[in-house]
Amino acid sequence: MKKSLLTILCGALTVTATQAQIAQPTNANFENWETLNGSIGNTYTEPVDWNTGNECSEIINQLAVTESSDAYQGSSSARLETLTAFGLVKVNGIITTANMICSANSGGQEGGVGYTAMIPDSIVGYFKYSPAANDSAYCQVMFLANNDLDTISFTRVDFTENVGAWTRFSAPISPATSEQTPEKLSLFFSSSWGDGSQGEAEVGSVFFIDAVSFIENPLGVAEYYNSVDWNVYPNPATDIVNIKGVTGQNATIEILDVTGKQVKFENIANGNTAINLDGLVEGIYLYQIKKLNGEIERTGKLMVNL
Repeated sequence: MKKSLLTILCGALTVTATQAQIAQPTNANFENWETLNGSIGNTYTEPVDWNTGNECSEIINQLAVTESSDAYQGSSSARLETLTAFGLVKVNGIITTANMICSANSGGQEGGVGYTAMIPDSIVGYFKYSPAANDSAYCQVMFLANNDLDTISFTRVDFTENVGAWTRFSAPISPATSEQTPEKLSLFFSSSWGDGSQGEAEVGSVFFIDAVSFIENPLGVAEYYNSVDWNVYPNPATDIVNIKGVTGQNATIEILDVTGKQVKFENIANGNTAINLDGLVEGIYLYQIKKLNGEIERTGKLMVNL
């Protein structure tokens, strides 16, 4: 697949249905890899049906994602390592079913693999992790709808401990916040907690991932969805975004960038608040509205146009 130097929007991926209710991400045991041609006469590898940060960093010959024969299951796993680039900039090891965006001014991920089955109950897999300093790896699971404008389920799993042997992890996936049918899955793993652009990541953190799968939710669809009416407007926003709930309840809202890093947090009193967007750069963000007990009420995508 030909990759541009500044902006890379990779082709659509597919998932394989294993049951009537849910679908599994393709090649999530990382057994199949392909060799791609770089832009400086080099080559690099990626798991088939996944995209990696190598698409953005191969131009400086920094390849943070590699195939490893150290596997929990089968013969291969994905090895993610945080490397250094220019000054404070770090190159995280990233694998994702979303499309990588590589730009001189900004980067990240958008979209995902086609997914129209039921949102699963949990994600499970096996990992090993050697964090540098106080770093942490993470997994992010997003189900998208409405042509990627609505994030109807958002889940983040953090890995903070030094784990030298293959260890199982499992985490519940947040229930959908509406009765919309998912259209895409964005499944993302990173060797460091930040995106590296401001030096948050720690060089030398190494994360192995293998045998990732979803577990089916045993509940019926009517029980599974947790729909509450909230208005988030204007969207796109420029300087202020308003949040209004029809029930007038107290809640909280957090805004996350595309790496899952929290950039804004506000309390919602009596179902109303306004958030000043000062300090944010133009781009796409995610938001989560939660009850005071932590239960997610609504998730979605916020576009900031300055």
